[in-house]
Amino acid sequence: MTDSPTAQQPSPDSPSDDLFLGETTGVVVAFYHVHGFIRTVDFGEIFVHVSKLPDGLTDLKIGQHVHFHISKGARGRYAHEVQILNEGAIDPSEVFTPTKSARVLNKEEIAIIAHRLGENNPYVISQISRLFYHFGSDVIKEILAETEQIETGDGMLLPDGSRRRTPGGVFFFLAKKRLSPDDSARIFSSQFAQKKRKQDGPPQESAATPRTPTPAPAPVIVVTWEMRGPLINEARVGQGKATTVKVTVIGRPTSVVERGNTVILMLTYTGPLPSMPKGVPIPTVVPPTTYVVYVSAKQWRGVAAAIQDPEDVLIIEGAQAWDAEQKAIAVYTTKISTKLQQRAKRPAPPAEQPPPA
Repeated sequence: MTDSPTAQQPSPDSPSDDLFLGETTGVVVAFYHVHGFIRTVDFGEIFVHVSKLPDGLTDLKIGQHVHFHISKGARGRYAHEVQILNEGAIDPSEVFTPTKSARVLNKEEIAIIAHRLGENNPYVISQISRLFYHFGSDVIKEILAETEQIETGDGMLLPDGSRRRTPGGVFFFLAKKRLSPDDSARIFSSQFAQKKRKQDGPPQESAATPRTPTPAPAPVIVVTWEMRGPLINEARVGQGKATTVKVTVIGRPTSVVERGNTVILMLTYTGPLPSMPKGVPIPTVVPPTTYVVYVSAKQWRGVAAAIQDPEDVLIIEGAQAWDAEQKAIAVYTTKISTKLQQRAKRPAPPAEQPPPA
């Protein structure tokens, strides 16, 4: 160890509270009394505090090759979960500083991806960060585009068909299909550990340990469609106010009425409903629901030719309101396209690069 420089360094932060940037390897280039620096290819020199070293280790030696995780706190980036890969010294000058082509994480881009997936759990966002670092921005955008395309259509069900996956669930499913088993285990390591604990069962108790009886779970009341009336009456007591209402209607019109700058379509939905989460009551028979769709002539010109294809369908987004006079739901279109149009806009997968000679 050497004397510490006078420049103030970041204090050791808690990884659970900060943005996880990824994991990498590097070489120790300096270590002082309680902190030092690790040089990496993709992240430059990273601060490390003695509290982030393995139990029993009080310092690092210059030239040691280490593996570690990187997070970013209020005072900058720092290393944690440090593991020594070998005790042999490596010349720090052999570890290059980052180049312009080095893959780095874009915190704002990751936040936008998480927002579009409807995810705000810090652990889930850290997994998105790991995938971003592994794949890079272009591939992540492809996976996100494919996710949103699936969500625009009928969605993706869980393997048991019990319900539809969330957008985040679809995103991670598609990402895992592109990962090797080793990469998948590394990126989703915590999830794999939890699954293994479930498979292995609870820890074995010794004979001397008294066994505490497990209380019986409380009975779950299953609410059926027929039970909804009294419950709705209770909800009316504290009825709130909706500030925004959106609807997506997918289908093909039988006739198109064009007058001036307005186009009117009529579509009827008779089910079946998609798989719903447990606890959402649904009717045995779905009653017909009629939608009167109002489209501007300018909007319609963008899809009029495409919908002539009998294999294509309209995807209509807009606001909705009940039209008591027509006994139908009025849909005021804000965006309209077709399924084939959206499919054509999806970015093509990158061409495979030939192996280096």
